[in-house]
Amino acid sequence: MSHSIAEAPVCGARTARDETVSRWVFALELGAFLLLWLEIVSQLQSEWSLNPQYSYGWTVPFLAAWLFYQRWLRRPDPLAPRHPGLTITIAIFAAAIFFPGRLIAVANPDWRLLSWTMALVAVALSFCGLELAGGSSWRRHFTFPVVFFLIATPWPVQLEQFVVQSLMRADTAITIQLLNIIGTIALQHGNVIELSTGQVGIDDACTGVRSLQATFMIALFLGEFYWLARGRRVLLLLAGALLAFFCNIGRTFLLCEVAATSGISAIERWHDPAGFTILVVCLFLLWGLSLRLKRSPNECPVRTQTRSTYGTLWLPLGLIGWIALTEIAVAAWYMPTSAQKVQIAPWSVAWPTDEPDFHRQPIPETAALLLRFNEGGAATWRAADGRPWMMYSFRWFPGRTAALFVKNHRPDICLPASGLTMEQESRVHLVNVNGVRLPIRRYRFDDRGHPLHIFYCYWDGRSSDANDAEAAAEDWTARGRLRAAWQGKRELGAHMFELAVWGYENEAEAHAALQRELEKIVKRG
Repeated sequence: MSHSIAEAPVCGARTARDETVSRWVFALELGAFLLLWLEIVSQLQSEWSLNPQYSYGWTVPFLAAWLFYQRWLRRPDPLAPRHPGLTITIAIFAAAIFFPGRLIAVANPDWRLLSWTMALVAVALSFCGLELAGGSSWRRHFTFPVVFFLIATPWPVQLEQFVVQSLMRADTAITIQLLNIIGTIALQHGNVIELSTGQVGIDDACTGVRSLQATFMIALFLGEFYWLARGRRVLLLLAGALLAFFCNIGRTFLLCEVAATSGISAIERWHDPAGFTILVVCLFLLWGLSLRLKRSPNECPVRTQTRSTYGTLWLPLGLIGWIALTEIAVAAWYMPTSAQKVQIAPWSVAWPTDEPDFHRQPIPETAALLLRFNEGGAATWRAADGRPWMMYSFRWFPGRTAALFVKNHRPDICLPASGLTMEQESRVHLVNVNGVRLPIRRYRFDDRGHPLHIFYCYWDGRSSDANDAEAAAEDWTARGRLRAAWQGKRELGAHMFELAVWGYENEAEAHAALQRELEKIVKRG
């Protein structure tokens, strides 16, 4: 007699149903963390879109995803998490920080401390997800592509200004020495190079040394792409920094020599080609160095066969639910009431076209691209006493994150870089002009032996009350930013203007002249 005996399932073997469930859990995890990182991209997109220094940021998410995929092909066998309780606790703590961070970000889309906080929360949650799915081996293996995203997060303002200004001054000083060596007479005034044909601002010749950060990104990517050893990656990163600096010197030297021989106007024809050339040169030199440093084929890690894992279902479901709840709460918190009016300012600027020698001044294209204002311009004229005046006025509509540009280009930052010496800076004073109290900050500079007074006004669009000048004044302290979020005031643009006058030695006379000019310029409503 024959008997058909069914084969008993092997203990621990994966059935087709198990594999299907595993794939669905993996897809859910992937979707949850993709949603999380899209939130971070949304937080950073204004910097990437509006600040040319970080425009390379749009490429970083795609490069990070590709690097993650390459690491996935080489992933080790998953292990059980060593301390699941601790990992879950860290994940809950990071998710708890995400909620207030997202709430505050709506009122302060330019706050870089908040951008770093949100990015680090996403990194922490990603590490927790990797730990729970594949243990410490997965967390270590995928560390680079997760952390690589941080290269697109803008530097803290103080650090950025210190590095950029220091490099620009060094760039200017070295370029002047090179020009003098070849017989081209040049003088340095801060970040301005004076030639016989005119003055070349370092911003014209080297746009903020922005290639430094982009070169860092390229060096890190190439180090991972060729799977370089740690020491060789550090060497590639240092080489990238040096290449960016010396290529910028070469660009500055070239444009200054062009200006000295063909006139200042010739810079416009050479500016963009020189910028493109410096980027290509840096890229190819870094690429060549990375090829030189890359490992031999037998040194490269090989792909390992891994067994699949079920993953954790509760983490992606919880993360998706928490992000959805956060967005609902944020929308409800910032929902405008009938009493709130969306307007830039309850006052406007009337250009004094009737003043003697009134002339509109063009805004340089590079400055316009950097400031990204919606309305604005510049003009010069002479007052009745014959003293020269200059005014800049810019308006940003809602969603343009004006503070992102204004706080990096105030008189106390820009004018010393152009060779002027700041002698005095006041606190914000409220000046009553035609029924509007304007928050005015006063500066006094020495302009090559001549006194220069600057009157600077910044009006936050979140204040629609003409008498609420204190609330409208710039307050980018942590306290001011948190207060705006607590009051449910989302970013609504801004209005900024500067008045400059030369020749007043006496402070009281300068302030009285300011009052007279403001009465002609500022109109309520």
